[in-house]
Amino acid sequence: LPDGGQRQGQRVQNPPAPPNAPQAGKQALRPQPGRGLQGDTISPADVQAMFEAMMVMEAERFVMLTPEQFPVFVQRLKRLQEARGMLFRRHNRALAELRGMANPQTGRADDATIEGKLKELETIEIESRAAIGKALESIDQLLSPRQRARFRLLEDNVEKKKIDFLTRVRQQGGRSGQ
Repeated sequence: LPDGGQRQGQRVQNPPAPPNAPQAGKQALRPQPGRGLQGDTISPADVQAMFEAMMVMEAERFVMLTPEQFPVFVQRLKRLQEARGMLFRRHNRALAELRGMANPQTGRADDATIEGKLKELETIEIESRAAIGKALESIDQLLSPRQRARFRLLEDNVEKKKIDFLTRVRQQGGRSGQ
């Protein structure tokens, strides 16, 4: 999950750099002043940004990009990451509204209103698949079949590192607001 599976607004303590992060990249993965940090905490959005930066840093080597491909790849990857983030936020916003409507204690929405919100959620999901597919297609057009396979493997590896990282932070009691 882009927000690490946490509710909006929750923060984690300032964690160490993720495992296997390139040495030069570990500094870039540290929270930067003025980036939404409060004290020794880092927001889920900051964690996501760190892993997105890790993806960019590792892509050149892992995907075996040529010097000509790299700047174009980075631009297209950023578009993919932005599309995923925007659509994730829209989806979560619609789910939060639906959760409020369907709450047995506080939900006062009638069935027609709930049906409308369900249709909106379905539209967001369809648009999400299309936008992400278009962004991936743009990346794929730049890469050879072997590079495309390596890019998909890189995405999977970074996602697994993120999950492992967040699991370790939680096990260390790094979540606040409990």
